Amino acid sequence: MNKHSKPLVNLIRGWPSTSLLPISQIAAAAQAVLSEPSIAYPGLLYGPDQGHEPLREEIAKWLTEFYEPAKPINYERICITGGASQNLGSLLQVFTDPTYTRNIWIVVPAYFLAFRTFEDNGFVGKMRAVPEDEDGIDINYLEREMKKSDDEAEKKGMVKPTLKSNRKTYRHIIYCVPTFANPSSRTMPLGRRRDLVRCARKFDAL
Repeated sequence: MNKHSKPLVNLIRGWPSTSLLPISQIAAAAQAVLSEPSIAYPGLLYGPDQGHEPLREEIAKWLTEFYEPAKPINYERICITGGASQNLGSLLQVFTDPTYTRNIWIVVPAYFLAFRTFEDNGFVGKMRAVPEDEDGIDINYLEREMKKSDDEAEKKGMVKPTLKSNRKTYRHIIYCVPTFANPSSRTMPLGRRRDLVRCARKFDAL
């Protein structure tokens, strides 16, 4: 890099500006919480799997006020996780079965750290690339390839889950980021999002 070059941007992981890190607010919140035994003790012990209920209620309230949906957001539909990677792992553990779920359909280019999570959940060799166009994921390509995948699975007798038969298990998983996709930065328009939902319902995809 010469003296006239712009500094490189490291895209390996998220690097928010340090001005966005709420250090003083977090310090004040921690002090307030740990100073009140009725909050501190429950907070330092195991809590509910879904996360702290008052936090979920506040998030639901904020989502309702910000997005103004037709119906208020129900806090019971909100689950607190440690971040995107843990959330992805939890979804795969609950809703997939490597002996039944055909493939993971991944928009390319994709966030590379997700691949390891898919592999850890039994999907080595089952990840498939789906191209993008200017509006995001190529729905025609995706439908065509999922149909082929279903046909192949049925020929092999993969017609029902064998490891997790007591819960909802999806035939396919679609991994994409519809808003400011990482790393392409594309945002899907509403029409493409609706097409994606229709496609997912048609092929039983999460």
